[in-house]
Amino acid sequence: MNLIGLRIKNIRKEKQLTLKDVAQGIISVPYLANIENGIKVASMETLIHIAKRLEIPEEVLLMSEDEANKALLKELDEIFELLVFSNPIEMESRLKKIAEKVDLRFESPAIELSFYCLQMAFYYKTWEFSKAEEVEAKYLKGTEKRAADAFSRQLLSYYYYGQAVKHSHATCDYQLAVQYWEKCVDITENKDFHAVFHVCICINYICQSIYEPALGHIQQAWDLIKDEEQERFVSILYFYGYIYFQIGFMTEAKSRFEQTLHYFSKYPEAKKIYYFVVQLKMAEIENIEGNETLFQEKITNLYEELMAYETTNTSFNNNDYLVITELMVIFAEKGFVEEATSLMGLMNKVIERVKELNYFMEYTETLLLYHQDEQGSYEEKMLKLLKKIDASNDPVLIERVKKHASKHFAKSTKYKMAYDILS
Repeated sequence: MNLIGLRIKNIRKEKQLTLKDVAQGIISVPYLANIENGIKVASMETLIHIAKRLEIPEEVLLMSEDEANKALLKELDEIFELLVFSNPIEMESRLKKIAEKVDLRFESPAIELSFYCLQMAFYYKTWEFSKAEEVEAKYLKGTEKRAADAFSRQLLSYYYYGQAVKHSHATCDYQLAVQYWEKCVDITENKDFHAVFHVCICINYICQSIYEPALGHIQQAWDLIKDEEQERFVSILYFYGYIYFQIGFMTEAKSRFEQTLHYFSKYPEAKKIYYFVVQLKMAEIENIEGNETLFQEKITNLYEELMAYETTNTSFNNNDYLVITELMVIFAEKGFVEEATSLMGLMNKVIERVKELNYFMEYTETLLLYHQDEQGSYEEKMLKLLKKIDASNDPVLIERVKKHASKHFAKSTKYKMAYDILS
């Protein structure tokens, strides 16, 4: 794709002009469409005419990729590193500084697109989905088919990363996310980046309940960094534990989680990300091993810690919200209405969240009706939830919803309905 063509398309759409509006008296509409789509290369004279029609300085369309601002390219690469290693505060500050001080229209198209790829990825990673979608629609729409041929290696790495984060967090299309994470691995030779990307691939396989390749990728991440102790030990050990937990190797799982806890004192930033999720999994191990009293004690302590943390006005991270929703459902299933309602209150403060969590919210609301003896409302809401729950990417949640519904309808002697729910 000719990147000047993409800039023309973006400016034209921003000004709400049609192809015909811009092409009239200059070139044919099909020819302009081909320029925008990178199929044809416009002459300098044509670009000057198009610039006049768009009412923009000629330099905006006459910028050559050979004139790339090397200092700005270096800055963008440093921002990408902050993104990969999850340093959102500094990254946001540096992106904001560029947006305020640099008119990207007077930089090369590759630099402009690089900025917007990074900005989009940042918004998807921090769950600001509306902003991410706005940036993508305004500057990056239609790039997918020709990105591999037209983008520089640097720009392509930003683009693939943004798409991987998008499908990991926003669309929850985990299979597609894996494909993009694999492209991220293929396009860089940075060993530390590879370790992060393999962890991300592992997570997306976990989200599909596919554990063998998940274990393979977390092993690859470990092999890349095992000889140099670093903060990423925490995430790798946690996901090792999580996989062993899911496949039923509780001794191994508990060992990995305990190793994770060991590194918290050394890496306090990692503790902020993984503390609550580790505590939840350790509690669930007690439940699986039949230690009901200890399980109850651990989830009660976890609930109290979460509510206390909320009063500190310190923001929860994305992992914390996963814990809150899971704990919310546990309490709702047990009939602990006050605790489930309080946790739901925390989630209601999240303006935008991973859409998968909405199923947890709706299931909790349904369970609260059940435990408040509003059986008619429970059945009505449950039937609505059952119609869409199969769209969830969480097979465990689907099973929990259907089991609860089936058990209720069986008790109500609606046996056929109970059977049909599980069939």
